[in-house]
Amino acid sequence: MGLSCCAVLVNYRDAAEIAAAVASVLADAPGIEVRVVDNSDDDAEWALLRSLLPQAVHCHRAEGNIGFGRGCNLAVRASSADCFFLVNPDVRLVKGCTGILLDALAQDITLGAIAPRQFLDTALQWRLPPSWLPTAVRAWATERARREPPIRDRVRHATGAEALRYWQARHAPLRQRALSGGAVMVHRRALDADGDLFDPRFFMYFEDSDLCLRLRRQGLGMAMAPEAQAIHAWRNAPHKQGLMEAGAAIYFAKHHADDGWLHKAHRLQQVPPGPLGDINQPSQRTLEGIELEVPAPLQTGWVLELSPDPLRQICVGYLGTGARASASYQTLEHFGSGTVFVRLRSSQVDDRDGLEVMAMLEPPHTAPRETGTGSTG
Repeated sequence: MGLSCCAVLVNYRDAAEIAAAVASVLADAPGIEVRVVDNSDDDAEWALLRSLLPQAVHCHRAEGNIGFGRGCNLAVRASSADCFFLVNPDVRLVKGCTGILLDALAQDITLGAIAPRQFLDTALQWRLPPSWLPTAVRAWATERARREPPIRDRVRHATGAEALRYWQARHAPLRQRALSGGAVMVHRRALDADGDLFDPRFFMYFEDSDLCLRLRRQGLGMAMAPEAQAIHAWRNAPHKQGLMEAGAAIYFAKHHADDGWLHKAHRLQQVPPGPLGDINQPSQRTLEGIELEVPAPLQTGWVLELSPDPLRQICVGYLGTGARASASYQTLEHFGSGTVFVRLRSSQVDDRDGLEVMAMLEPPHTAPRETGTGSTG
């Protein structure tokens, strides 16, 4: 008998999006147990949610907006399933995803969690990045990289190589140091002593990092299954920043409060960041999006990356070949009202030449109103 699974989704005033995500889950795995927790604290939203979801879906009404982690805990406690598939409202599963993840957990008892390969778009071209486990040393290195060009280049090289290994993985699950809670399947063995999946002190963000650290300390591994695929329509929304900072504060206070590297990172934050100093080609706006010329040495295989971060530590990536690389406005709109930092480089992980094309695109990330020749951005 295979492992049983319960899909867990948390709603906050987005019933139509949750209904679409649930439909995606059921289309991929008909008959799977599904539990939806409503944090909306709104009678009309609760009624709408119940009307949009199939009767077989278990709906739980939280006592107010209790946050993502506690919402997941509520659903997990109500289920006896072997595994829990956490699915964000903006996630859509590609056929076969659930089964591949379950098989992977069944075949490797050393795994505590596994995630699908995730794409930003329905065409399955723009790949989302690997997750990273926050540490005090990494926080310090990041602050130095924002101020010291040699450190910046080393950080970019290391994170870029990690992303390429992740994006180019094939067939067998690829071990990871951390996984995102947006689309991840967790085995029951990952629950804590109280039967919770997440530390209830986290409202939203960094609860998944805390879980990953707990798994590592339990000796349980994590992996990404390349053949399991999902579309995750991530967006760089302004309201996320404050929530992320609050989650980070809880995480670092819990795990690194007395770490000297964290104190060094905090001291560096008092020093203004240095200039970017690396924009060597402007992106060319067209009616469809942006376009970059690909240097001849890269044309046999390149990766185009888009990031909200000047260090390009967290990028979405598109693998391609040829003399032109482009990104549509539909893709750029995921970055909201922020600057998009662009990097074009070789798709070879062991590339030693380090040829890169850097660009920067200021908002708005929408098609020009006037027709005619494009303007540089």
